[in-house]
Amino acid sequence: MVNLDRLEFEFHGAGWATLPPGATFGPRTLKDYEFLWMLEGHSIAEWDGVRYDLPPGSFSLIRPGTRDYYEWDKKVKTQGVYVHFYFKHRGLALPPESAWPATRVLPEGDVLRPLMRHVLWLLDHRSPERMERVQSAMRLMLGAYLSGDVQTGGTVARTFPPPVVAALRQISERLNARKPAPTVGELARAAHLSEGHLGRLFRTSLGYGPAEAVRLVRLDHAAALLATSNLPSKEIARLTGFANPFHFSRCFRGAFGIPPRAYRRQYLEGGVVPHSRLQAVRVVAPFE
Repeated sequence: MVNLDRLEFEFHGAGWATLPPGATFGPRTLKDYEFLWMLEGHSIAEWDGVRYDLPPGSFSLIRPGTRDYYEWDKKVKTQGVYVHFYFKHRGLALPPESAWPATRVLPEGDVLRPLMRHVLWLLDHRSPERMERVQSAMRLMLGAYLSGDVQTGGTVARTFPPPVVAALRQISERLNARKPAPTVGELARAAHLSEGHLGRLFRTSLGYGPAEAVRLVRLDHAAALLATSNLPSKEIARLTGFANPFHFSRCFRGAFGIPPRAYRRQYLEGGVVPHSRLQAVRVVAPFE
């Protein structure tokens, strides 16, 4: 593997996105580096005029200055995970960027997908100690991607009680299918627990209850759509279940500290976008 021990990373945004069939994104000029992992949907990317096929399981690294455009799957929803970053290599003899692979289709049991999961978890639970670890995880991920040494034989252990996982999966599946968000009662039935017991498990595992988890997942979906599609805020509000654009904007500002339009502009300009209180919810639900 490529030795990148002295690399330092600065993060400008990370998360997962669910795009409706036929959505597009761009064109834009990318301001930073982006890792993009495709979970679901067969999509087409155009990077500096060259078209690439992005099937499920593909893992890509797009460089600053790239003029990019995406046609997400026309028949089914598209799901993807992304991390935006800069880095300093402080004199390392890196391979020339022109030789870096634009995209890889990953084998079963690869190291990149669990590392990406770990990076998102660390960024969602950021602290000085964890930000040191996210640097190490990113070095491993970039080194494996560049070298092609991506195979492993391990699996990722689940860190949440099974009823919480079942409820989170129910939230994600309902929202990905563009159905109304589940009620707390429906989540409790999916988890085979009483509402009170499920609430206690959620607060112990995540720091908030099931109803707040539903709200935060909806807002996180909305943030991802702002960052990865050309959809107007009014349509994003509708797709994520908000009564009207005003209500959506108010809730979004409450979670992220800035309104949706400012979030999209800041993201596209390569700025550091704020994190919501979603914490670990996205780590469980979208990666099944």
